[in-house]
Amino acid sequence: MVLDSSINSSVMEMYASSRTARGGVLEPNGAASVKYRTKELLSTMHRLDEKLIHLQSSLKDISDENELRETKTLITEREQSLLPVYEQIAVQFCDLHDTPGRMKAVGVIEREVEWAEARTFFFWRLRRRLAEFDVRRKIQEACEVGRSIKRLTPVEASTICRDWFLDTPGMEVKMWEDDKAVLLWMAHNYSDIETRIKELTKSYVSDEVLQVLTAGGTTEEIGTMGMIEGLSRAYHAMGKGKKENFKKALKAALEL
Repeated sequence: MVLDSSINSSVMEMYASSRTARGGVLEPNGAASVKYRTKELLSTMHRLDEKLIHLQSSLKDISDENELRETKTLITEREQSLLPVYEQIAVQFCDLHDTPGRMKAVGVIEREVEWAEARTFFFWRLRRRLAEFDVRRKIQEACEVGRSIKRLTPVEASTICRDWFLDTPGMEVKMWEDDKAVLLWMAHNYSDIETRIKELTKSYVSDEVLQVLTAGGTTEEIGTMGMIEGLSRAYHAMGKGKKENFKKALKAALEL
């Protein structure tokens, strides 16, 4: 069993070697002895075995005491003969319930990894995770300027990155699990990712300004004056070229 703590992530991924890995604390024999005691095994026999079902149902129709005793003896003998078989079935069931395939089906592990390919798999997994976490960090930093609007969790930032990946022509949902494909996408779309991050930052700034200026009451009044004062101080701190660009952008935005 291998744990991938997903650096700086709130999500832990687990991987298991196919066929040989087991997730339980107990061995199959121990688990069976706890979950399938003799009482449960006998109950299962009487539910599944046709001969026992027939013998059990015949008891209510027997009035003769000797015949009743003989039938009960047959039931006991049948139970004893089946018990070793059902014990093995219980062990096998507990073992199958704990296999990597079952663990993946219920979401305990991310996927099965063969020992022979484990080194290669985790090499690319680590490279992909480091690259993904770098993009995720930038996305989270983008919303810091709009912190009163929303703070992104690591999982939410990863979801945005995944959405960008899927927005790219040719990318499919299943490819998000292909570490090499994700790394290749990041390399080929580096400029586009940076542009998206800048646009995301701008949208958070815009949302924050909108929230402040439309809050109503004292918050809106103080926020508006603070915004104007901040713009004025920033304007006077700019160089001549930046001042001209700033005035043009402001006029265009306000349609003056």
